[in-house]
Amino acid sequence: MTVQRRTETQRSRLVGGVVACVLVIAATSDATAQTYHSGQNLQPVFEGWEQNTDGSFNMVFGYLNRNYEEELNIPVGPDNFLEPGDVDRGQPTYFYPRRQRVVWRVRVPADWGDKELVWTVTAHGKTDTAVGWLVPEQIIDEQVLAMNRSGGGAQDIANRVPSIALIEGHQRTVAVGEPLNLTTVITDDGVPPMRPARNSRPPGRRNALGLRLAWIQYRGPGTVTFDPFTPPMADHTPGWTPPPIPEGGKIVTTARFSEPGTYVIRGMADDGYLYTPADVTVTVTP
Repeated sequence: MTVQRRTETQRSRLVGGVVACVLVIAATSDATAQTYHSGQNLQPVFEGWEQNTDGSFNMVFGYLNRNYEEELNIPVGPDNFLEPGDVDRGQPTYFYPRRQRVVWRVRVPADWGDKELVWTVTAHGKTDTAVGWLVPEQIIDEQVLAMNRSGGGAQDIANRVPSIALIEGHQRTVAVGEPLNLTTVITDDGVPPMRPARNSRPPGRRNALGLRLAWIQYRGPGTVTFDPFTPPMADHTPGWTPPPIPEGGKIVTTARFSEPGTYVIRGMADDGYLYTPADVTVTVTP
């Protein structure tokens, strides 16, 4: 399959971590008058790139699932792949509705140069790509990430990334339908202070601030239900406030799996600006 590469139009448009997110929102403004619960495509998004202390780089990606309700499950393969190189670079295969920012990273070597990294996803018969490259204007840092995730207005203040510890470890086994307890301990520095999600234009752009734990399905053949569960866009609902954190930061979540297979689930300690992920690979037996 031929993948569309950079065009002169792409090269000339405004870029940057914040601008990349704004462009995706602007590109979907025509759809505000008509929304779809299901049946729509998925647009991968290149958020920008980070430089690591060893000289390597992280290509940072998110996505826009254009459905307002349908969750898409697209396994790695001809409908979900990276190029050049290994088609499986750790990308998600389970996609929640609407815009999900800064979902995953691909580390590339220090001598990557001007090469492109292309993520291609096909959903409901439509193929879309995100093209990542090390254009200087798209370098991002924690301040840019905080502005993207909070909907703008992130103060230039010292903010430690939240921490998360998985008490039972990163490898688990459970039978279909049986509960799997996930015990985590999350901590933060109290920055930013707690704040409910605010009204915004467009709606849902300003998320709540304050430490919270979220579990999501990242990969797997079936579906995973979490109890308690905070939908990925719930913290953008005006008035929503993160629930209180128990003393010591210890939280127990129960997961159940719909069918056998190998799953990856992700716990996230999130303060509204930055988050730290912790993945658990679960083998689900019949």
